[in-house]
Amino acid sequence: MTALLVLPSRDAVGALRRSLARDRVLYEVSVEDGEADWRPARPDRPFDFAAPPPLTGAKRFFFPPRETLLRWHATGVDVTPPEDIAPFALVGVRPCDLAAIAYQDRFFADDAWYAARRSAAFLVGLDCTHACAGGFCVNVDAGPFARGGYDLDLTPLPDGRVAVQIGSERGRAALASAGVDTLTVDAETDATFTHLRHEAAASFPARPFVGRAIARLDAGTIADDEWQALGPACLACTGCTSLCPTCSCFTVVDEPRGEAGERVRVWDSCLLEGFQREASGHHPAPRPGDRVHRFWHHKLSRDFASLGRLGCVGCGRCDVTCPGSIGALRTLARLGER
Repeated sequence: MTALLVLPSRDAVGALRRSLARDRVLYEVSVEDGEADWRPARPDRPFDFAAPPPLTGAKRFFFPPRETLLRWHATGVDVTPPEDIAPFALVGVRPCDLAAIAYQDRFFADDAWYAARRSAAFLVGLDCTHACAGGFCVNVDAGPFARGGYDLDLTPLPDGRVAVQIGSERGRAALASAGVDTLTVDAETDATFTHLRHEAAASFPARPFVGRAIARLDAGTIADDEWQALGPACLACTGCTSLCPTCSCFTVVDEPRGEAGERVRVWDSCLLEGFQREASGHHPAPRPGDRVHRFWHHKLSRDFASLGRLGCVGCGRCDVTCPGSIGALRTLARLGER
């Protein structure tokens, strides 16, 4: 379901936020001490359309760094059901993160803990009308305008109005409950909206090496020595996998406490040396270059298209955090040289 309407002013977005906050915990991106992050929001304050994409993304709302799966004690085992999640709304989710959430929805489709958090969430997207620093969503079909995965999606128009796309019945109901006036899209507004989409895409630097590198991955023509040359630059700090909105690697740990204890799921990283080591001692990716190869093959090869898209959404977070300078763009640039 996608329906395009127009809100007469940005004040109408405030009314929508206040309505959502009546039944949900409201989160928005705000900047404090120079850091943009998702924080509880006050709907009486204006929505910040210009807030930059947060470095940490929205993954933690659905796939937390640590969660308890079961507890054991002297008399038995109790499976820990998914906790009751208070309904919440994320307002201002950028298209790359919407694409990542849709990707995680497929990966965790049968996971009850993920499903409990996801069903509690209401997603309001915010389209990007110009390129962000280091982002390349346009090269991997994840932006700069949302492809889907939202309940509502907002696009600020140059004249102060806001285009709103309805992506679900919940979104339609929320818009009606807010009591805001909506306008149908006339030919002039439709042309403006289309122009904004084209202008936003054109604002990104030309990066032909991205397509070349992905084509080489799909064709299997990247030689082993190229991967091994990248390997030493990976310090296995796990910064990229922690910030990547589509990374979902985890491990399960038993934590005994006398005769009791609990089993927890915690974030893990496929770039760590021990991640794939087998109990026999065999390691299918023993060298750092092998692990870098595996990571980027999973992210960028269409061999993994069963999840609906490439595993990279072009957010650029890995390039920001990687101390070894082998984030996505830098790696793609090297692999796309040939």
